[in-house]
Amino acid sequence: MNSSIDMKQVEDFARMHLGNHDGGHDWWHLERVRNNAFEIMEAEGKGDPVIVEIAALLHDTGDSKFRRKDDPDIEELLGAFLTRLGLGKDAVSEVIFINRNLSFSKGTKPEASSDEFMIVQDADRLDAIGAIGIARAFNYGGFVNNPIFDPLGSAPSTIGHFYDKLLRLKDLMNTESARAIALERHNFLELFLEQFFYEWESSAMAGDHSL
Repeated sequence: MNSSIDMKQVEDFARMHLGNHDGGHDWWHLERVRNNAFEIMEAEGKGDPVIVEIAALLHDTGDSKFRRKDDPDIEELLGAFLTRLGLGKDAVSEVIFINRNLSFSKGTKPEASSDEFMIVQDADRLDAIGAIGIARAFNYGGFVNNPIFDPLGSAPSTIGHFYDKLLRLKDLMNTESARAIALERHNFLELFLEQFFYEWESSAMAGDHSL
Protein backbone atom coordinates (compact mmCIF):
# COMPACT_ATOMS: atom_id res chain seq x y z
CA MET A 1 0.00 0.00 0.00
CA ASN A 2 1.23 3.49 -0.87
CA SER A 3 2.48 4.93 2.43
CA SER A 4 2.88 8.40 0.88
CA ILE A 5 -0.88 9.05 0.86
CA ASP A 6 -1.62 12.52 2.21
CA MET A 7 -4.05 11.74 5.02
CA LYS A 8 -4.68 15.47 5.54
CA GLN A 9 -6.51 15.46 2.20
CA VAL A 10 -8.69 12.59 3.43
CA GLU A 11 -9.47 14.45 6.65
CA ASP A 12 -10.40 17.59 4.71
CA PHE A 13 -12.58 15.60 2.31
CA ALA A 14 -14.35 13.89 5.23
CA ARG A 15 -15.01 17.21 6.96
CA MET A 16 -16.26 18.80 3.75
CA HIS A 17 -18.82 16.02 3.22
CA LEU A 18 -20.22 15.88 6.73
CA GLY A 19 -22.96 18.11 5.37
CA ASN A 20 -26.05 18.18 7.56
CA HIS A 21 -24.98 15.35 9.87
CA ASP A 22 -26.05 15.59 13.49
CA GLY A 23 -23.60 16.00 16.37
CA GLY A 24 -23.35 12.24 16.85
CA HIS A 25 -22.03 11.80 13.32
CA ASP A 26 -19.62 14.74 13.33
CA TRP A 27 -15.86 14.99 12.92
CA TRP A 28 -15.27 13.74 16.46
CA HIS A 29 -17.18 10.57 15.67
CA LEU A 30 -14.86 9.98 12.71
CA GLU A 31 -11.86 10.64 14.94
CA ARG A 32 -13.08 8.16 17.55
CA VAL A 33 -13.74 5.50 14.92
CA ARG A 34 -10.25 5.99 13.51
CA ASN A 35 -8.72 5.65 16.99
CA ASN A 36 -10.86 2.58 17.74
CA ALA A 37 -9.78 1.04 14.45
CA PHE A 38 -6.09 1.59 15.20
CA GLU A 39 -6.53 0.03 18.64
CA ILE A 40 -8.26 -3.03 17.18
CA MET A 41 -5.76 -3.35 14.33
CA GLU A 42 -2.83 -3.27 16.75
CA ALA A 43 -4.44 -5.83 19.07
CA GLU A 44 -5.37 -8.16 16.21
CA GLY A 45 -2.07 -7.78 14.37
CA LYS A 46 -3.67 -7.55 10.94
CA GLY A 47 -5.14 -5.07 8.50
CA ASP A 48 -3.64 -2.53 6.09
CA PRO A 49 -3.23 0.69 8.10
CA VAL A 50 -3.73 2.98 5.11
CA ILE A 51 -6.99 1.35 4.01
CA VAL A 52 -8.20 1.15 7.62
CA GLU A 53 -7.52 4.83 8.29
CA ILE A 54 -9.06 6.07 5.04
CA ALA A 55 -12.11 3.83 5.41
CA ALA A 56 -12.61 4.93 9.02
CA LEU A 57 -12.51 8.60 8.04
CA LEU A 58 -14.84 8.15 5.07
CA HIS A 59 -17.23 5.53 6.44
CA ASP A 60 -20.05 8.08 6.97
CA THR A 61 -19.57 9.96 3.70
CA GLY A 62 -22.90 9.81 1.89
CA ASP A 63 -24.71 8.29 4.89
CA SER A 64 -28.25 7.50 3.72
CA LYS A 65 -29.76 9.03 6.88
CA PHE A 66 -28.60 12.46 5.76
CA ARG A 67 -28.63 12.23 1.95
CA ARG A 68 -30.60 14.67 -0.15
CA LYS A 69 -32.07 13.98 -3.56
CA ASP A 70 -29.58 16.21 -5.35
CA ASP A 71 -26.47 14.74 -3.67
CA PRO A 72 -23.92 13.18 -6.08
CA ASP A 73 -23.58 9.43 -6.48
CA ILE A 74 -21.42 8.39 -3.54
CA GLU A 75 -19.47 5.66 -5.33
CA GLU A 76 -18.52 8.06 -8.13
CA LEU A 77 -17.63 10.77 -5.62
CA LEU A 78 -15.40 8.49 -3.54
CA GLY A 79 -13.92 6.76 -6.56
CA ALA A 80 -12.82 10.00 -8.18
CA PHE A 81 -11.38 11.38 -4.94
CA LEU A 82 -9.49 8.22 -3.98
CA THR A 83 -8.07 7.83 -7.47
CA ARG A 84 -6.80 11.42 -7.41
CA LEU A 85 -5.35 10.67 -3.99
CA GLY A 86 -3.18 7.97 -5.53
CA LEU A 87 -4.82 4.80 -4.21
CA GLY A 88 -4.62 1.73 -6.38
CA LYS A 89 -7.73 0.28 -8.00
CA ASP A 90 -8.14 -2.56 -5.49
CA ALA A 91 -7.75 -0.21 -2.51
CA VAL A 92 -10.30 2.20 -3.97
CA SER A 93 -12.77 -0.65 -4.40
CA GLU A 94 -12.19 -1.82 -0.81
CA VAL A 95 -12.77 1.63 0.71
CA ILE A 96 -15.96 2.06 -1.32
CA PHE A 97 -17.12 -1.44 -0.34
CA ILE A 98 -16.60 -0.62 3.34
CA ASN A 99 -18.46 2.67 2.98
CA ARG A 100 -21.41 1.01 1.26
CA ASN A 101 -21.75 -2.09 3.47
CA LEU A 102 -20.60 -1.10 6.95
CA SER A 103 -23.84 0.07 8.52
CA PHE A 104 -26.09 -1.93 10.83
CA SER A 105 -28.98 -1.44 8.42
CA LYS A 106 -27.11 -3.56 5.83
CA GLY A 107 -27.47 -6.60 8.08
CA THR A 108 -24.68 -9.01 8.93
CA LYS A 109 -21.25 -8.58 7.43
CA PRO A 110 -20.89 -9.74 3.81
CA GLU A 111 -19.25 -13.08 3.10
CA ALA A 112 -15.48 -13.02 2.60
CA SER A 113 -15.18 -9.67 4.36
CA SER A 114 -11.66 -8.33 4.54
CA ASP A 115 -9.73 -7.73 7.75
CA GLU A 116 -10.05 -4.02 7.04
CA PHE A 117 -13.83 -4.22 6.72
CA MET A 118 -14.20 -6.13 9.98
CA ILE A 119 -11.89 -3.76 11.87
CA VAL A 120 -13.62 -0.57 10.71
CA GLN A 121 -17.07 -2.05 11.25
CA ASP A 122 -16.14 -3.00 14.82
CA ALA A 123 -14.63 0.44 15.39
CA ASP A 124 -17.84 2.14 14.26
CA ARG A 125 -20.06 -0.15 16.31
CA LEU A 126 -18.02 0.41 19.46
CA ASP A 127 -18.80 4.12 19.18
CA ALA A 128 -22.51 3.28 19.24
CA ILE A 129 -22.44 1.72 22.71
CA GLY A 130 -21.24 2.73 26.16
CA ALA A 131 -21.52 6.27 27.50
CA ILE A 132 -20.72 7.90 24.17
CA GLY A 133 -23.16 5.61 22.40
CA ILE A 134 -25.91 6.68 24.78
CA ALA A 135 -25.09 10.35 24.21
CA ARG A 136 -25.09 9.82 20.44
CA ALA A 137 -28.41 7.98 20.54
CA PHE A 138 -30.18 10.79 22.37
CA ASN A 139 -28.50 13.41 20.20
CA TYR A 140 -29.81 11.75 17.04
CA GLY A 141 -33.21 11.15 18.61
CA GLY A 142 -33.51 14.86 19.29
CA PHE A 143 -32.22 15.65 15.81
CA VAL A 144 -35.09 13.71 14.20
CA ASN A 145 -37.55 14.71 16.95
CA ASN A 146 -38.17 11.20 18.28
CA PRO A 147 -39.61 10.91 21.79
CA ILE A 148 -37.25 9.77 24.53
CA PHE A 149 -39.52 6.81 25.24
CA ASP A 150 -42.98 5.71 24.15
CA PRO A 151 -44.37 3.22 26.67
CA LEU A 152 -47.17 2.37 24.22
CA GLY A 153 -44.70 1.46 21.48
CA SER A 154 -46.67 3.46 18.96
CA ALA A 155 -43.74 5.56 17.69
CA PRO A 156 -39.98 5.19 17.25
CA SER A 157 -38.14 6.34 20.35
CA THR A 158 -34.57 6.61 21.52
CA ILE A 159 -35.09 4.00 24.23
CA GLY A 160 -36.65 1.76 21.59
CA HIS A 161 -33.45 2.18 19.56
CA PHE A 162 -31.52 0.52 22.39
CA TYR A 163 -33.53 -2.67 21.83
CA ASP A 164 -33.66 -2.39 18.05
CA LYS A 165 -29.91 -1.96 17.67
CA LEU A 166 -27.59 -0.95 20.50
CA LEU A 167 -28.07 -3.96 22.77
CA ARG A 168 -27.47 -6.29 19.83
CA LEU A 169 -24.08 -4.90 18.84
CA LYS A 170 -22.06 -6.76 21.48
CA ASP A 171 -22.77 -10.07 19.79
CA LEU A 172 -22.09 -8.73 16.30
CA MET A 173 -18.44 -7.77 16.78
CA ASN A 174 -16.02 -9.40 14.35
CA THR A 175 -12.81 -9.40 16.38
CA GLU A 176 -11.84 -10.68 19.81
CA SER A 177 -10.39 -7.35 20.87
CA ALA A 178 -13.59 -5.49 19.94
CA ARG A 179 -15.70 -8.07 21.75
CA ALA A 180 -13.74 -7.43 24.95
CA ILE A 181 -14.29 -3.67 24.71
CA ALA A 182 -17.92 -4.12 23.71
CA LEU A 183 -18.73 -6.21 26.78
CA GLU A 184 -17.86 -3.38 29.18
CA ARG A 185 -19.76 -0.83 27.11
CA HIS A 186 -22.76 -3.15 26.78
CA ASN A 187 -22.90 -3.55 30.53
CA PHE A 188 -23.07 0.23 30.85
CA LEU A 189 -26.05 0.31 28.47
CA GLU A 190 -27.86 -2.18 30.66
CA LEU A 191 -27.03 -0.21 33.81
CA PHE A 192 -28.35 2.96 32.20
CA LEU A 193 -31.59 1.29 31.15
CA GLU A 194 -32.09 -0.14 34.63
CA GLN A 195 -31.82 3.34 36.13
CA PHE A 196 -33.93 4.89 33.37
CA PHE A 197 -36.86 2.55 33.92
CA TYR A 198 -36.55 2.86 37.69
CA GLU A 199 -36.93 6.64 37.39
CA TRP A 200 -39.63 6.39 34.71
CA GLU A 201 -41.75 4.01 36.75
CA SER A 202 -41.19 5.95 39.98
CA SER A 203 -42.34 9.13 38.25
CA ALA A 204 -45.38 7.37 36.81
CA MET A 205 -46.40 6.08 40.22
CA ALA A 206 -45.89 9.50 41.81
CA GLY A 207 -48.16 11.00 39.18
CA ASP A 208 -50.96 8.49 39.75
CA HIS A 209 -53.48 10.46 41.84
CA SER A 210 -56.14 7.77 41.68
CA LEU A 211 -54.84 6.07 44.84
